[in-house]
Amino acid sequence: MALTQGAWSVTTVNKLMVATCSVVQTIAENDAYTLKTPKELDPTKPWMLVVSTSAATDAVAVPLDIWCGFADTFVLAGDGATVAATAGVNFKQLTDDIGFSAATVSCFILDPELPVADVVTIAAIASGYKAKIPVAPYYAFNLDGASTLLAATVTYYIIQ
Repeated sequence: MALTQGAWSVTTVNKLMVATCSVVQTIAENDAYTLKTPKELDPTKPWMLVVSTSAATDAVAVPLDIWCGFADTFVLAGDGATVAATAGVNFKQLTDDIGFSAATVSCFILDPELPVADVVTIAAIASGYKAKIPVAPYYAFNLDGASTLLAATVTYYIIQ
């Protein structure tokens, strides 16, 4: 695998925490995932995830999954059917397609107390992506390709 995962960098913008992580995927991967989220994220409060791709990520639909970590040793490893977590679990799919045909920017509201149903399909995003997620010490995100991914840089932003 030639997957390159950047560390999360954390800044403050207009009194909000903004964390950024870039993942460089190549044609050698079926999956592309982040490192665990930074400790500055307060999982008890709602937050926004923005995912920006530099180019098409695959020739078919590419789901985005959220994983939950429960220890400081939380990490994702593997590729394709072998992706697994140390000290964590795959919680759910945030969208059935991050947008495979061109560079895209997608925004998700992630809330431990979301009072409405999840919106996780590209066909139903008129009201915006949103998902109820559990409170966890850490999270990680995985582009779960059904086939070999295309070369692209995917940048994740967390705003809280």
